Amino acid sequence: MNMSAIKPDVSILVPVYNVSKYLRQCLDSLVNQTLKNIEIVCVNDGSTDESDKILREYAAVDERIVVIDKSNGGLPSARNAGLDVASGKYVGFVDGDDYVDLDMCRKMYNAAVANNADIVVCGGHPFPNEEKASRWLKDVLSPRDITYKAGGEEALYLERGAKPFLWRDLIKKELIDKKGFRLDESVVVGEDQAFQFKVFPAAKRVTFISDKLYYYRFSRPESIMNEPQYKDYGARVFKHVNMMASIIQNGQEMLSSKDSAVRFFSWSVEFIYWDIIRVNAADRVKIAELFCSLLAQNGFFNYLKDYSWDVRNHFNYMYGLIGNKEEPTKMSIVIVFGICSDYLGNCLDSLLRQSEHKVEILLYENGSDEATRKLVREYLYKDMRICLRLGEWQPVSEKYNDALLTAKGKYIAFLNAYDYVQDDDWLKRSENLLDNDSTIDLVGYKDGQNGKSYAESCQAADYHQFLYRIDKIRKNKFKFEDYALLTGSIFFTKYCLASEYVHFINKFMMRGQSFKRTSIYADEAKLVLRAFVWLLQTARDYDLAVLAGRVTDLLNSENYVRLITDSTYGFYIDKSSADNPKEDFHTDILRLLVKANELAVLHGEDKAILRTLAMFIAKRHKFLEKI
Repeated sequence: MNMSAIKPDVSILVPVYNVSKYLRQCLDSLVNQTLKNIEIVCVNDGSTDESDKILREYAAVDERIVVIDKSNGGLPSARNAGLDVASGKYVGFVDGDDYVDLDMCRKMYNAAVANNADIVVCGGHPFPNEEKASRWLKDVLSPRDITYKAGGEEALYLERGAKPFLWRDLIKKELIDKKGFRLDESVVVGEDQAFQFKVFPAAKRVTFISDKLYYYRFSRPESIMNEPQYKDYGARVFKHVNMMASIIQNGQEMLSSKDSAVRFFSWSVEFIYWDIIRVNAADRVKIAELFCSLLAQNGFFNYLKDYSWDVRNHFNYMYGLIGNKEEPTKMSIVIVFGICSDYLGNCLDSLLRQSEHKVEILLYENGSDEATRKLVREYLYKDMRICLRLGEWQPVSEKYNDALLTAKGKYIAFLNAYDYVQDDDWLKRSENLLDNDSTIDLVGYKDGQNGKSYAESCQAADYHQFLYRIDKIRKNKFKFEDYALLTGSIFFTKYCLASEYVHFINKFMMRGQSFKRTSIYADEAKLVLRAFVWLLQTARDYDLAVLAGRVTDLLNSENYVRLITDSTYGFYIDKSSADNPKEDFHTDILRLLVKANELAVLHGEDKAILRTLAMFIAKRHKFLEKI
């Protein structure tokens, strides 16, 4: 049977731009669909790699594949080119670096037919490393089974997963053609949602299925999600406002109804509010002016009594920003906070008192409680230099790396939430030193030492006590790596090794409560030991005797002896399964301890870590006697 003579049940649109590394996996998942009566429209959007060659190869052996060539115009442009030629009863979207379940088309098409649905939405898996995906992403990709029979607008606002990903939607082609719906090519961030705000309100029935049929590659380095407009919070929020303008421009019919207008305005305020509090003060003022003006011009104030308290409060906060003085940012201060309402206020007060006012304070939530979040909100409303980045728990390295990418300051520092700065001129003094001497790469405190010195003299210092040049960090592509308790030590050592001079200020600037972990997880113990080995190896390679001594002392300290031995004592992996043999966790720990001991001895540290090693071996033997 000639498949080309039959109207396809489904047209799958695949925008392709320089994804040759992943394209075969994508195409294999489509040509092998259990629903055979499909059309695969591949739009080569000006690729410069092997993507076009791969498309021709697949099209030569499968007549269902249609290849369209066009100059590079971006994702919305490529999808529109596909919509122009798609002939299926329904249209779906698959990005060229993703892939789908072999049963996706059949399941979604059958759900559309069974429910007479205009739109069907499925679930999906983020990959690779699904465990590293955010809770929000996992939730969005986990819809429930439900059909909205009274129109798609309610689904758009109420149903988890209706937004923002177009690639999980199967849409009736007739619905798209009836009003000539196309993606707005001027929207480069949020284009999926702008399109969904067109098609969902026009749909009579929308079905969600819980089947996870799409595999979303959420962590590809060369993805458009890593382009500047996505890394720069301010740039991204400006583009989100542009998305709102597109929705309003194309949705005047929606805004003509009170209920629809209240729904849209409420959603848009909440969407932009949680964006705007993340950005620096100068961008925040400009975004607030642009966004509030957009809403005011389109009837927002007509429904004031119909909004919730949160919506009114969040809008008033943004409206109150209008007219504030915009100042460039010179200093970025990064604080990761958890449950710390008893002392975080002191830290923030000491920063807000600084004589240098051109500061942004980047606050990253990491496992806080409601009392701490309430305190932070109070400071957010008090001073717009505070940028609040709420989110779920991650290794602190992830928070710091986000700050390195998005900070607006010329210089950056990392403080503990329980620190406070005693010297009100700390930032101004440090800024002057860095501005006036290009050979100084960092400024910090060291008791009993004042003035310029070689960076090598920082071997025993704490990374929290310094200001760094952010351009140097970015030029050298320095990042924080997850080494548990020693994450900052590795970063600091790398930075110092690449630096020439440090300037010490002999004045105790930082003061706060000192917190020590009373326990760590077994996996954290392994990370800590890897860090100790790295530091000792680096000390050997660069002849850093002070660093070697400091690391050895730490390893022999009561605190680290207890942390390492207690966290690994009794941790045993069964190796009895021949099909899936696993190495005894203790072997890894022992190997790392022996390596650290060897490196310490090479530095002339006679005692090295023998105490830690002996304690670990003794506890391991005691444990093995019991099993």
